[in-house]
Amino acid sequence: MTRRGFLLASGATLLGSSLSLRTLAAATDLSGAFEYSGWENFHRTQWSWDKKTRGAHLVNCTGACPHFVYSKDGVVMREEQSKDIAPMPNIPEYNPRGCNKGECGHDYMYGPHRIKYPLIRVGERGEGKWRRATWDEALDMIADKVVDTIKNHAPDCISVYSPVPAVSPVSFSAGHRFAHYIGAHAHTFYDWYGDHPTGQTQTCGVQGDTCETADWFNSKYIILWGSNPTQTRIPDAHFLSEAQLNGAKIVSISPDYNSSTIKVDKWIHPQPGTDGALAMAMAHVIIKEKLYDAHSLKEQTDLSYLVRSDTKRFLREADVVAGGSKDKFYFWNAKTGKPVIPKGSWGDQPEKKGSPVSFLGRNTFAFPKGYIDLGDLDPALEGKFNMQLLDGKTVEVRPVFEILKSRLMADNTPEKAAKITGVTAKAITELAREFATAKPSMIICGGGTQHWYYSDVLLRAMHLLTALTGTEGTNGGGMNHYIGQWKPAFVAGLVALAFPEGVNKQRFCQTTIWTYIHAEVNDEIISSDIDTEKYLRDSITTGQMPNMPEQGRDPKVFFVYRGNWLNQAKGQKYVLENLWPKLELIVDINIRMDSTALYSDVVLPSAHWYEKLDLNVTSEHSYINMTEPAIKPMWESKTDWQIFLALAKRVEMAAKRKKYEKFNDEKFKWVRDLSNLWNQMTMDGKLAEDEAAAQYILDNAPQSKGITIQMLREKPQRFKSNWTSPLKEGVPYTPFQYFVVDKKPWPTLTGRQQFYLDHDTFFDMGVELPTYKAPIDADKYPFRFNSPHSRHSVHSTFKDNVLMLRLQRGGPSIEMSPLDAKPLGIKDNDWVEAWNNHGKVICRVKIRNGEQRGRVSMWHCPELYMDLLTGGSQSVCPVRINPTNLVGNYGHLFFRPNYYGPAGSQRDVRVNVKRYIGATPISF
Repeated sequence: MTRRGFLLASGATLLGSSLSLRTLAAATDLSGAFEYSGWENFHRTQWSWDKKTRGAHLVNCTGACPHFVYSKDGVVMREEQSKDIAPMPNIPEYNPRGCNKGECGHDYMYGPHRIKYPLIRVGERGEGKWRRATWDEALDMIADKVVDTIKNHAPDCISVYSPVPAVSPVSFSAGHRFAHYIGAHAHTFYDWYGDHPTGQTQTCGVQGDTCETADWFNSKYIILWGSNPTQTRIPDAHFLSEAQLNGAKIVSISPDYNSSTIKVDKWIHPQPGTDGALAMAMAHVIIKEKLYDAHSLKEQTDLSYLVRSDTKRFLREADVVAGGSKDKFYFWNAKTGKPVIPKGSWGDQPEKKGSPVSFLGRNTFAFPKGYIDLGDLDPALEGKFNMQLLDGKTVEVRPVFEILKSRLMADNTPEKAAKITGVTAKAITELAREFATAKPSMIICGGGTQHWYYSDVLLRAMHLLTALTGTEGTNGGGMNHYIGQWKPAFVAGLVALAFPEGVNKQRFCQTTIWTYIHAEVNDEIISSDIDTEKYLRDSITTGQMPNMPEQGRDPKVFFVYRGNWLNQAKGQKYVLENLWPKLELIVDINIRMDSTALYSDVVLPSAHWYEKLDLNVTSEHSYINMTEPAIKPMWESKTDWQIFLALAKRVEMAAKRKKYEKFNDEKFKWVRDLSNLWNQMTMDGKLAEDEAAAQYILDNAPQSKGITIQMLREKPQRFKSNWTSPLKEGVPYTPFQYFVVDKKPWPTLTGRQQFYLDHDTFFDMGVELPTYKAPIDADKYPFRFNSPHSRHSVHSTFKDNVLMLRLQRGGPSIEMSPLDAKPLGIKDNDWVEAWNNHGKVICRVKIRNGEQRGRVSMWHCPELYMDLLTGGSQSVCPVRINPTNLVGNYGHLFFRPNYYGPAGSQRDVRVNVKRYIGATPISF
């Protein structure tokens, strides 16, 4: 009997009678009748390999998930979580750590996205017309333009942009080391894409710090505030469920009903952008009902510091004592009835001053333990007192807490907040009581709160809540922000590799300012009550913030690598219309043809994550991960490190050919030698290989010194130390214990968590204290435009991957409430147009019951060539600069790359929406 005959016979039998399968099996013995070993062996060979290597996904994802990569006969077959992060006692494991995006990582190696050869543009930018070039031709073209630009214009007319270094620090350092030696300027990134928690820098004097996600398990009350970990923190979301099983209560504060909300105990859904009103009303309840930790406020915050009633400034030693410091302050000692200068403020120095630390406003680690302990002092939190000043006048002074309390009681009642937020006063009061009485409690916030114009003051309000309850520096507590893979804990080693002559000899460009100026962005906010350009002009002319190139020059050459700058640029229309024409050469170094590559002049093929060696770290856990070559770089691709070394060689040749081998960089008193660039890049050959560069990073940071590449090949290694807390064996990292437990001064102007910022700009904006600021409504359109992070991508990466597209509708869409869609005649999957004065986007619509009325959402950053008739999620966004972020002359608030500077906020945008009735692609 043939196989076809058997199927026909069995089918006829089953259809024509009640003969059961059991009867059929008993009557027909077909064992050995057919040869099926072909397909069995096919599937068996899929799960066999001849090589197993370490792998990591080097995109701006916070996972840093250790993987093994399996290859056979020089072909990568699959990736799999390595499951070998060391567990901690009584804490759920990080293993296995990964998600569906990572598990299709090798698809980018062999998929249609891959850039195989150097390409030179032959059509218009964005037209997609290219010709294949040799490496020598492409590099010579770039090198000639680099030398000509330095010679005819200035080195700072050359820009180098690459996002977060924690993802792949060797690749990051490659382009920045090149920029460092030729005098080009390097871009900031953490502030530009809105991930930098500016409010935490203002309050705590740190770039940012947060607990590793295993510490969520130690909490008893967790507020997910504008955060959706089930979608955006997939490898870590299990800690929330495990915390619930451990007795924690979880609350979601989010306008929409999202994937995390369905798993929580309570859902609070305020009107978009009104979170500050909710936070301040919670503070009102906590203070009114005396649920706060008074001792912690007196010791750990500036709330007991005295403020003058006449000038609204802190009472400073210079006001009272001849020759006194302007950076020393007073509180009122309730025990003695006299003013006292607290220890640890900006004007107070340790016996041996510590070296600057890149992530701190100042290095306070050199102070002894217990330095800010109150001892017998009892600072007053309330009251009014008289102080005689140096000039003989008497002035009334009050503690910051007194001022804050009076404002909260008058302006931030739950009843007033209910009218603003749409959340009932009863629900607000209950939330505040629960948060204050659960020990420990924490806030987890994300892009839903950090991408607003006034996100800094909102984060200050969140910090106020954790300060009132005394949960900072406590395992399971504190205000924890998570956006972007921002934290390279071994930052000292990274800086040593990227900026070998020191950061003081590197030009840095603040990317938001650079884009705002050179793209000539139109922003309606400048015609409202906020004169952005006045503050920006003052900040630049006084040197508080940098503007590159200097002396009003235009940028000429732009290098972009490891990121999709154009696709994710706020003010995208202005960038293409005004900035792009100024650039004489745009170079993109990439594994795939993304939107930035499409609009570039030269595209160079970079090695895939599984074709190179690099490190990989995150703030989400405290382990160092790595990737290494499973196969050699395919086609003509090279690692980023080797690309910039090869470019250095061609720059040497171009400099000799053009007789411009050396030039004097007057800014740094540095005679730069372009004819010796390769030796400088490689430290005379010592760093000629990627592995040597990676080991150099590890060797030059106290957090990783002693860890070797070979150790990382065996298993992920935990950092030796971390930023603002000791790293304890078997205990999840949580920040700020050096200040809270060891009682060293906070790295702020006041030496404490600082809630009062007595600076002119903060007074002008009405945010000297945490407060509620309504969203900016400069765009006069009916719908608020929201662009959350996508579950099926990491920014734009994976968005064009067919495996990810199969898990959704297959392309970008705008989500809309049915209550808004029906009156406009819009149905699910229709094409719609969203527009405002800055641009427009045309794509499909998804009618979603979980979306709030009056708002539309578009998942962040689809590629500009992806199922869009025009535009993208950034097309309707301007660049809006908050003046408080331009302050650079106030204690711990000063420009340092990715430490402090303005963000390109994108949530305070409004649009109109209509059904699109023009020509659309044919549906199948």
